[in-house]
Amino acid sequence: MKKFSDAITVVAFFAIIIMFAVSTLFFQGNVSFDDLAKNSITTKEACSEYVVQNFPMNSNWRSMFTNLMVFAGRKRFGDTFVTDDRLVKLSDFHGVDHTIENVAYINELAANTDSPIYMMLAPTAGGVYSADIPDLFGSGGQRERINEAYMQLDKRIISIDAFYPLYSARDEYVYYRTEDLWTSFGAYYAYTESVGQLGFSSVNLDNYDQEYADANFTGSLYNKAMVGSIEPDRIRIFRSKYQSPVTKVEMFGASDEREAESVYFRSALKSAKKTDIFLLGNKYFKTDIYTDIKDGPRLLMIKGSFANTIAPFYTAHYSKITMVDPNKLKQADMKLLDVVDPDDYDQILVIFDIDSFSRAAFFDVLT
Repeated sequence: MKKFSDAITVVAFFAIIIMFAVSTLFFQGNVSFDDLAKNSITTKEACSEYVVQNFPMNSNWRSMFTNLMVFAGRKRFGDTFVTDDRLVKLSDFHGVDHTIENVAYINELAANTDSPIYMMLAPTAGGVYSADIPDLFGSGGQRERINEAYMQLDKRIISIDAFYPLYSARDEYVYYRTEDLWTSFGAYYAYTESVGQLGFSSVNLDNYDQEYADANFTGSLYNKAMVGSIEPDRIRIFRSKYQSPVTKVEMFGASDEREAESVYFRSALKSAKKTDIFLLGNKYFKTDIYTDIKDGPRLLMIKGSFANTIAPFYTAHYSKITMVDPNKLKQADMKLLDVVDPDDYDQILVIFDIDSFSRAAFFDVLT
């Protein structure tokens, strides 16, 4: 019996060696060293990350390990928490909370422009589904944090409540299961709430055709945790049943400019970040969207990542929408006044999720 057991062990050992060799030859990673070097502080760090990312069958090993840990009862993997049906990025974080100073910068912007300013701080999935997360992980209380930020706003700034409509629709598909963003449905609910405050009637959902851009999407949270029991996401885009009002989109970056005829970029579906189908994500410090609405108002959006999905809905109401990313401005060592004059716009909308807003250290570019 012992000889038989030893034989099985030897066979298993050589099987693993053969699998490793085959995976080395045929299943190499596709993360380039140059890309990692650009985002790493040192060459040593880049080399270490390159080995991890391109290790043979890396994702297979990680997925197997994670599923074993979940089976054993583990729920947290770094800043990602596993609920019954989704992955949620936890709201707790270490470091300085910049909420107060960021509100002060927005108040200063309001004091220096005649254009009316609106602000929408959106909850993340961690806030809307906080009941599914143990209190010790600190993901609750987003509504209170949003309200506290609103209370510090100058009286000239109008706050928009996105928490209630999203929380009310939490049983619908308003957040991705594997990505820390709201879906097109979530963005639509926030749009219907905000557009009334902006002075318009929302476009009814029946006036859109829903198109599946990707029906098997796994996002950044899945890449961190790789829990196989979580159902992949669907990326949906809403197209007007009538002709789209968008006529031109111009995008400006530190070393790149682009022009398009749509707010949807299908080339992103071939990239690692497929949600960049919405206005290419956060790649540009300024994006101008022109529509065929003659003599319509002009909107300036001070935006975070949640704005990319909601912006297409606003195109039904404005002749021009300019989106400015203060984080990209900071990286380019530029100020808001270097790229736009706020007084040229009829309305200004600041839109961020509450977690990103609390962490952000770049709102000084607004002054």
